[in-house]
Amino acid sequence: MMAEKKYSPAELTRMQELGSAWIFRRVLNDNIRYANANDIRKDKKYNELVKIYPAINSIWVDNYFKQQKTMFNEFSKSSFKEFNREGGFMDFITNLVRTKFKISKKDSWDPADIWLIKDESKVTQDIKKAMNKEGMASIAELNALMRTMYKQRRLVGVSLKLISGKVAKYEEVNIDESLFPDVKNYNFNIKSITNKLGLKTGDEIESQDTRVVVEAKEDNLMTYYDFQIKPNTTSRYANLKFEPTAKGAAAARIGKVPLNKFAELLDDYDVKFKNAHQDYPMTEEQFNSDESLSYLKKAYDKLKKSKVDLGDLKSLDDLITNLRVVFSKKPFIANSKLMQINFLFNILSISKEKRDDLFTDMTFLAQKKGRDFGPFGKLY
Repeated sequence: MMAEKKYSPAELTRMQELGSAWIFRRVLNDNIRYANANDIRKDKKYNELVKIYPAINSIWVDNYFKQQKTMFNEFSKSSFKEFNREGGFMDFITNLVRTKFKISKKDSWDPADIWLIKDESKVTQDIKKAMNKEGMASIAELNALMRTMYKQRRLVGVSLKLISGKVAKYEEVNIDESLFPDVKNYNFNIKSITNKLGLKTGDEIESQDTRVVVEAKEDNLMTYYDFQIKPNTTSRYANLKFEPTAKGAAAARIGKVPLNKFAELLDDYDVKFKNAHQDYPMTEEQFNSDESLSYLKKAYDKLKKSKVDLGDLKSLDDLITNLRVVFSKKPFIANSKLMQINFLFNILSISKEKRDDLFTDMTFLAQKKGRDFGPFGKLY
């Protein structure tokens, strides 16, 4: 019996998103109607979906059914001809913001995974014309043009998340200027900080990440944003990423905080943290230096005094021992934990008001909400 093919996370994500584009085309362009998830399997062209997504399973068939039902309700009166995930318009807009506005990662500006387009040639032509006019066109002008196109249903970017509830939800983001969040009017509060530094059985650190839970009162409802702070990869040295999840939507992360914007925020709040793994001990020998151990004592005292949840860790001596063990086995994990400790030490060194304001800003940046970001719809 042939072994089932294994796909990387990136390969699975690509197939899943291409599958969504196929479903949207069937429903919004081919006028196919699905009464239930099994109807998708009965579609005479279902083999096309399987070819796009060979690893498709019942969870994703159900996910696609929920997606298409909500998208039909939202866009059944629109006339889209193109459902683009890669190449075409995606390449065009990615190259445009990179070359003209120095935005190296398109998703840090607009996280749309799929573009629904009425007339791709005309949309692209109109954007080129606006961006090539006399004078330096700004990202704000591009955002404004794309907001207009969204409202006209000429160009709709959709950010896709695994559907976490019984019904898919759709939220428009950065579409109405009057609804742009003024962060100064929001007051989110840090509820808890956790950085587990004990050891599991053997030589594994208790937890590779740090969690900061922020409570937010929005529209008279309390929401909790759980920030996971961890390296971009757990197989080598890497910088940290900051990614919150809203309570009740664990399957649908909000998005990562754009690191270029994050660096600007740290300067604004006078936080000294540097998100560069090379600046922290990378070997046990470097960790054992007097300077490193002296700093660790100061940081440990700050975290203890601030009531950070340190897991099973009992003392500074245990922390030093634990990190030495991890350095001997997986030095890149020990390096990351030191980065996380340094981040916590620095945010705990500013006032509570500034700390809360910092994470309020980070929450909106992760959601890509505000004047600096492109318009899109979030399907989750």
